[in-house]
Amino acid sequence: MNTIKAISISDRKGMRKKNINSSILLENFGLENDAHGGKWHRQVSFLAQESINSMREKGLDVVAGNFAENITTEGINLVEMQVGSHLNMGECEVIISQLGKICHNRCAIYHQAGDCVMPREGIFGVVTRGGRISVGDPISVSGRISATAAIIASDSDEKKYGEDLRRKITENKAPAFIRFDSLDDKNRNLTQILTDLTETQKIDDIILFDPSGSHGLALAGFEKTDRQKNVYRKNGSTLYLCKNEEELLS
Repeated sequence: MNTIKAISISDRKGMRKKNINSSILLENFGLENDAHGGKWHRQVSFLAQESINSMREKGLDVVAGNFAENITTEGINLVEMQVGSHLNMGECEVIISQLGKICHNRCAIYHQAGDCVMPREGIFGVVTRGGRISVGDPISVSGRISATAAIIASDSDEKKYGEDLRRKITENKAPAFIRFDSLDDKNRNLTQILTDLTETQKIDDIILFDPSGSHGLALAGFEKTDRQKNVYRKNGSTLYLCKNEEELLS
């Protein structure tokens, strides 16, 4: 039977979490009183007890919550989940929003535990229906897959256009969630972001904001399907290259 093995929270990000017997999943936020909660696409994190067991077999003294996961599962194969999948836990519903994560630096978890399995086998979700969850509650996968969307832009552009852009995407596409991926100062992480979104996450619709006109080379391997509107396809993902504010918000 697929069940909740443990529930864990912390008041700071990047730290081992403490186990609790039950908690409230808040809609569009995450676990009550947890530092990772918020209006973003990684509101609640999951890691399988089976993944923790594999670390223990390597000699690491780790238990549920040590990898900063919110919900430790037992019985369910998390690594084969698809972004957009619906998980049900009692009266609650969570939509999977990310598989693994890109770690640019060694986090506190890595230094404390000697390894971190979360980037490889952890998954994240957004809460679409809240309620109380408890250790021992069953978890089921509904089989439903919802649409997903992502925005790639600088932090400053996200602050300037983010609210309007999210509203327009929601009106036109109605995705389960909209994730935002920040470009660094020199756009050096663009290729890594595109690879993750199209090959690992398999996001349905991606908007790439390119006011400098310098991102074209990163789209090598994409198929251009509409030259006039700069629409590209790769691995089932559709990418919209927007070079100015008018294109971005149209």
